[in-house]
Amino acid sequence: MNWGGAKVIAEVVVDIKNKAVNKVFDYTVPEELAHLIQPGVRVLVPFGPRTIMGFVISLKEQTELQNLRPIKELIDVVPVLNDELRELGMSLSEETGSTMIQCFEAMIPNAMRAKYKKKLLCLSDTLSPNLASLFQNSRVIDYEQIPANLLKEVKQAIEHKQVELIYEVKDQLGKKMIKYIALVDRNLDLSSFNRAAKQKQVLEYLIAQPNPVLKSQLMDELQVTHAIMKTLVDKSVIKEIEVEAYRDPYADVVHQQSKALKLNQEQQVAVTTVAHACEENACDIFLLHGITGSGKTEVYLQMIENVLVKGQQAIMLVPEIALTPQIAGRFKSRFQNKVAVLHSALSMGEKYDEWRKILKQEVQIVVGARSAIFAPFKDIGIIIIDEEHEATYKQEEAPRYHAIEVAKQRAITHRCPVVLGSATPSLESFARAQKGVYRLLTLSKRAVSTAKLPTVKLIDMRQHSTVSDQMILSDVLQEAIAKRLERQEQVVLLLNRRGYSNFMQCRECGEVVNCPNCDVSLTYHKPNQKLKCHYCGFESFILRRCPSCQSEELRFFGLGTQKVEEYLQDQFRGARIMRMDVDTTSKKGSHQELIAAFERKEADILIGTQMVGKGLDFPDVTLVGVLAADLMLHLSDFKAAERTFQLLTQVAGRAGRHELEGEVLIQTYSPEHYVMKCVVEQNYHAFYVEEMKMRRRFGYPPYYYLASVMISSEEYNDLIMACDKVNQYLRNQLGHSCIIVGPTMPYVGRINQRFRMYFMIKYKQEPRLRAILSQLLMYFQEGSVSLSLDFFPNQFN
Repeated sequence: MNWGGAKVIAEVVVDIKNKAVNKVFDYTVPEELAHLIQPGVRVLVPFGPRTIMGFVISLKEQTELQNLRPIKELIDVVPVLNDELRELGMSLSEETGSTMIQCFEAMIPNAMRAKYKKKLLCLSDTLSPNLASLFQNSRVIDYEQIPANLLKEVKQAIEHKQVELIYEVKDQLGKKMIKYIALVDRNLDLSSFNRAAKQKQVLEYLIAQPNPVLKSQLMDELQVTHAIMKTLVDKSVIKEIEVEAYRDPYADVVHQQSKALKLNQEQQVAVTTVAHACEENACDIFLLHGITGSGKTEVYLQMIENVLVKGQQAIMLVPEIALTPQIAGRFKSRFQNKVAVLHSALSMGEKYDEWRKILKQEVQIVVGARSAIFAPFKDIGIIIIDEEHEATYKQEEAPRYHAIEVAKQRAITHRCPVVLGSATPSLESFARAQKGVYRLLTLSKRAVSTAKLPTVKLIDMRQHSTVSDQMILSDVLQEAIAKRLERQEQVVLLLNRRGYSNFMQCRECGEVVNCPNCDVSLTYHKPNQKLKCHYCGFESFILRRCPSCQSEELRFFGLGTQKVEEYLQDQFRGARIMRMDVDTTSKKGSHQELIAAFERKEADILIGTQMVGKGLDFPDVTLVGVLAADLMLHLSDFKAAERTFQLLTQVAGRAGRHELEGEVLIQTYSPEHYVMKCVVEQNYHAFYVEEMKMRRRFGYPPYYYLASVMISSEEYNDLIMACDKVNQYLRNQLGHSCIIVGPTMPYVGRINQRFRMYFMIKYKQEPRLRAILSQLLMYFQEGSVSLSLDFFPNQFN
């Protein structure tokens, strides 16, 4: 960038996540960097006594500020944030009440987020013997190496400018480089190597190769050591060439090219309608309401194909839990190397390299979870969000954005349509479709013409007596499983609760063993004989005595997937049983291995949490059983009924997706509830009507918008006083049309040793809401009380 010799000033957002510094800071651009610094690159800048990372937002020639400090170093040669993403980040900061740096960091891979390391630099040769012994042969040491008893002496040395505290800033991960070997001169005389047989063998091998050879391959084939290679390099006979290589998570997977399938009439209408919107550059929002098994994925593939023909790019979002190898494989098979995949199962390096393919415009499609909405594409032709009702599209840590809202903003910028797909749309989305805000597309038939929706039956557990404390399988479900095993068909069982038992309780005094950090009971995990907290991660060995009365009468209660797995192994001795939950899928590649094994029919029964209800398509699954359908139904959450209906409908859709007929058996203690009746009828519209009545009656979305203010503190008294102040502020500042509920303690009142209370704000129109709440946030930047805002709250527990 040529500024005609004028002094260049960069506006920089620094890496400090504090509202007090949520603004741009001016820095001068050194002459040697003037032709390299661009908006969107990362730089190192001085900030107080430290050196920290920052994003360059813009460049200018003038500023009213004096004594500006210069940029120290350039991190990126190519901008990592384009113009659109920088504007989006600043807009997102205002809309979510987050800092700009939090928004910008959400747009780049974790590997690129700055890692700071404190070091001590020696400036003098006259250090005290104690300090001199620390440095020995080095001028720089890690700050962590300094013994605690010398810290006072270090402080004095810093004051006397004998040593300096410096901060080293690095990315958490670098590019992967691989080494190739090539001859320096191909006309080499090998006679001088007659006494060095191994060296001569290497050279003969290289002469026979027309191109440079991978170093690891050469060493492996010829069985030569690093010492031999180094000797040849030192003799200037061969040279090492470093080449950047992508860490490809699918390098070992062969994806056979697939062709577009023939669409039925409803599918064709959906594809054609969206194609017209793409042609007209209309940023319309479509709601694709298709029953389970209606072929929504094939519709997405053909919508994207139409966009690629125009040379444009596509973003395909899938919930993290549903982003299975099956889904990724379908896109890879159809579009081959035009696809980048982003999700949490990838290593940090693999995510980084997939993201760089997008940045370099080497791919045209990104398939990923929530954060893939920030893919740095320059010409987006369509954005598709599958299972749009899923709560995982909302980020629960700062910046608390909703991927659908971000998609709408990007669609306006790129003049492209957004497609929201689901068999069970959120009430908010379906209400907008009914009012014409969204355009409704419907798929009412299953894609496989011979496939029918499964029959769904309720099992009233109140009528099933049992001698044991808790019945796991009713007689009806047990018999149904046995029949499938006889016919060599597969069964999927859902229990949305992991672990073995929910809690441990003393039979003498009634004491429940709770987490010391959270107001929640510890869950028993049998494989490693541990009690675990599912909120903070605390672990403990099994107690032998009650911590309250010292009794040994401690017993486990409740039911988790581990216990069901054990029960099934006992009841069905010959059956092969597989469990899918967070505990069995935490290792890299384990999720993929489980699904592939079940697809190969290496297991007869799959028991799991909600993971088993998302994105799975197995032709031999003819029975789905739900063991405790009421788990979420009676939670103190206005979305409890909606989430229960969605989960039950989704998991029911795993049965009978192909030629074989499917059956769904749901064990419940609330068979008369309208949610259960609508699931049996598989009638989304009936559920929508009933649930909308409840939302209207109690004043919840889509009739009101919601915002929440969460307050937390390690000291309960400090929390109460802060709540009083927030209460007064909200009621004085917000309009009378706003309904303020709270302060209220959530279902789990203390997490990780912090007590929590929240305010819920219901509103229809309150233009000043974000400004009022952002100002409130400024009051709680320091001290023991923390405050967070959420303009898209999903839950209050």
